[in-house]
Amino acid sequence: NRDTTKGRPTVKKTIGYTRVSTSEQAIDGVSLDMQARKIASYCDVKDWTLDEVIRDEGESAKSLNRPGVARLVEMVETGQVATVIVYKLDRLTSSVSDLDRLVKLFDKKGVALVSLQESLDATTATGRLMMNLLASVSQWEREVIAERTKDAMQELKAEGKVYSRPRIFDPALINWLIAERQIGRSYGVLARELNDRQVPTVRGGTWGESTVRQLLNRLAA
Repeated sequence: NRDTTKGRPTVKKTIGYTRVSTSEQAIDGVSLDMQARKIASYCDVKDWTLDEVIRDEGESAKSLNRPGVARLVEMVETGQVATVIVYKLDRLTSSVSDLDRLVKLFDKKGVALVSLQESLDATTATGRLMMNLLASVSQWEREVIAERTKDAMQELKAEGKVYSRPRIFDPALINWLIAERQIGRSYGVLARELNDRQVPTVRGGTWGESTVRQLLNRLAA
C-alpha cells in the first residue's frame, strides 16, 4: 500500500464506501451503519487498516453524481487509495456503464475493488469479469421483466380483456421481488424501481409501497 512520489513514500488508503437511498435509510438490512460494520469486520479478518468510510446518504445508484462517489473518485485519481470496499456492488452503482468506468479507473490506478456480498475481487481478471457480468445480468433481468410485462398488458388490451384484480405475474418479476426483499430492500424502493423501469401492475397502473407489500404477502399466504 505504498507508492513513491518524488522520492517520498506515500501510504495509500483502504476506503470503505456505503450508500442508502432515502427510502432505505430506516431498513436495518441496508443501513449505513450495518454496511460500515461489515466492511470493518472484513478488514479485521484480512488484517487491513480501514482508513476511512465514505457515506452517501439518501442517494440513488443510477448515476455517479453523488458527493461521496465524487470524493472517492478524486482520491483514486490522485493516487491516495489502495483498496475500495463495498458491502454490495449495487451500493456503488446499478449502472453497467458506470461500473465499467469505475473498474477501468481503479485498474488504471492500481486500486483493488472488493465487494463483500458477492465475494468478488477486481484485483484479478476473473474478478473484473465476474463483476461486469453480475451488473450486466442484473440490468438485463430488470429490462426483460419490463418488456414481458408490457407485452402481456398490450396483448390483453388488444384482445379487449378486462379483469378486476391481479391474477398473473411474470415469474421473473416475482423471483426478483422476493430476492430483493431478502437482501433488505424496502417495499417503497422496489415500487419506485418498477415504476422507473415502466413495469405496469397487472391492472396497468403504477406501483406503490402497499401494492408490492400486498402482492408478496398474498404469495406468502
